[in-house]
Amino acid sequence: MALVCGIPHERFSELYWKLRPPYDRGDIDGPAYWTAVVGQQKLSLSRDQIATLIKLDSESITRPNQGAVQWAQLLHHAGFPLALLSNMPLELSRHVTKSFPGLSTFEYLIYSCDYGSIKPELAIYRNCLELLKAAPQDILYLDDRVENVEAAARLGINSVVFDTVEKTASRVESRFDIPVPGYGRCRPSSSQYSSTNRRPDRMESD
Repeated sequence: MALVCGIPHERFSELYWKLRPPYDRGDIDGPAYWTAVVGQQKLSLSRDQIATLIKLDSESITRPNQGAVQWAQLLHHAGFPLALLSNMPLELSRHVTKSFPGLSTFEYLIYSCDYGSIKPELAIYRNCLELLKAAPQDILYLDDRVENVEAAARLGINSVVFDTVEKTASRVESRFDIPVPGYGRCRPSSSQYSSTNRRPDRMESD
């Protein structure tokens, strides 16, 4: 993408993320976003170049975390309603929905572009609560960004930082009575869990 834009990689990465929020919110479309990116360098793009950039951007998510996918499948089979909450612009979100059949385990796919708000803005979490028709304390939210976890927690949502599947499963297992993967396989919830552990009604993930 940096090559198509004609911008050095480090500078391109800076501009890519700096100008991303309006695109992820759905305030602007793909052509406007890419025009803004190169405009910072006083450059311009042809229509074909913009189409190429949108395609490359959409294809940049090439492979999901298989451990996380397996955990989602385990939770789905255990009867936990799942929701995906992600900051994504329209073009990328539609590509992801079509390209990853594993998302069928999620009851809700909540993309920022459809709600005019991005994480960690509180509005997107309120939108989720309204859509899920659930109380904050009945949701377990996992996210790999600390600022997103902290924002959700401010609304009373049970929130846990996701780094590796193993470490995250350990944090979750110590607080909640839900199935977690372990020792290279998925271990279901059982009576070994303390009665003090809460069993959230819904799981929400980035």
